[in-house]
Amino acid sequence: MKLKLKVEVVSGETIKPSRPTPHYLRTFNLSFLDQTAPAVYAPLILCYVDPIMHHTNTIVKQSSSSSRCDLLKKSLSETLTRYYTLAGRMKDDSFSVNCNDAGIEYVEARVTTNNNVRLSDVIENPDIHHLVDQFLPCEPAGFKISFKPLLAVQVNLFDCGGMVIGLLIYHTLADASSLITFIKDWTAIARGGATDHDEQIEQGTSRPHLDLLPTLFPQRDLIGFAQATGMKREEIVTKRLVFEASKIAELRKRSTTTTNINGGSDYVQEYPTRVEAVSAFIWGCFIDAFEKKKHQGPGGGGGGSGDSATVRAYGMSQAVNMRRRMVPPLPANCFGNMAPASMAMISINNVEPGRKDLYPNLVGKIREAIMKIDDHQVRKLQGRDAFVAYMKEYEEIYSSCTAILHFTSLCGFPSYEADFGWGKPEWVSAATYAYNNAVAIMNTRSRDGIEAWVNMAKEDMAEFERDEQLLTFVSRL
Repeated sequence: MKLKLKVEVVSGETIKPSRPTPHYLRTFNLSFLDQTAPAVYAPLILCYVDPIMHHTNTIVKQSSSSSRCDLLKKSLSETLTRYYTLAGRMKDDSFSVNCNDAGIEYVEARVTTNNNVRLSDVIENPDIHHLVDQFLPCEPAGFKISFKPLLAVQVNLFDCGGMVIGLLIYHTLADASSLITFIKDWTAIARGGATDHDEQIEQGTSRPHLDLLPTLFPQRDLIGFAQATGMKREEIVTKRLVFEASKIAELRKRSTTTTNINGGSDYVQEYPTRVEAVSAFIWGCFIDAFEKKKHQGPGGGGGGSGDSATVRAYGMSQAVNMRRRMVPPLPANCFGNMAPASMAMISINNVEPGRKDLYPNLVGKIREAIMKIDDHQVRKLQGRDAFVAYMKEYEEIYSSCTAILHFTSLCGFPSYEADFGWGKPEWVSAATYAYNNAVAIMNTRSRDGIEAWVNMAKEDMAEFERDEQLLTFVSRL
């Protein structure tokens, strides 16, 4: 029987910071990297199968759902005092935040299922990617944002005691690292590790650095630059690809390189990272899908141009967290967008779809692009001339490519450590990302596999998901 969920909102309110934001902090100017981030909401979903069974906080010991929700709201209010920008509203110029303590949206919902299915069974359902969007508080697409909250939270309560927390954060204000940092502080406060009046969270996390990035990368004149915006949800199809550890190992082995050390007789084998291997594989399937469409022609049944002189370029961008790559490294809790995109591009001359020797080349392109995003490269953006060159380079790449696939990865972040006092999440997932040709990569529940949430236009996804190699390497699609 097909699993059905009914998510009914039972209450909603605005959560404001527990203390008012000082007047001198009421206007927050975005950094240059914030300005160029997509104007969409980024989703994250935390699933707690049976919170009461794993309590570490006496406040929630043998507690009801209502008391757990009260704890979430109280700790969220205290956390917003530290992250006061999230409780504000974007100004009409879209380059600054009015930190007016307007608050964030908080919603509670009751979840019922057919046949009294438990949350643990919901997580195991292969069609879970069709269900998770119901756990989010609002539509992820972002267009006119000046009147909308910059953070929204929905707490979904199951009769079995399970809880799903769905979050949406406005990407222009924060990258993946910033979202995880916010959750880390929120959970620490919920567990009693800090109060609103503490200067330090006992677990060692200091107050977030909100103004560091705008200082290092001040705003630029972006006349002529079109900020990426979301799309309507019905225009995008989302698929969850699950790569087991054994398949990832096979992919890494396929692109192993042997390097000579110092010109001597010693050689070393170099393997791509898990994320590089999976990203290159998905990128290759993405290219195959578009190449098949080219060969098929407008009617979809063949009769493509077949012009051997036609060269098509395909790109991929990978967000790279620069906090640890800077010299000296920036604090991990440096809030904002600090993940500039590395850009790889490959030219295709009527390649046969599914060609195997393309994969190692794609891995090499990705590794080379990521290595270029270093301290020297990023600091160049602080200069006016380098900034102009940076924008021109990306505009040229975007205009020359047939299609570009955008990747972001949460594999290196402690998303599975989000313990509010009743245990760590059983599953952490993405959802529909209202941005075309976007892929969110995350660890599986076992931590050794990878989930890739792929978002594409409907007709492109139809071709993509038929790829024979894709079907061989993924356990769920």
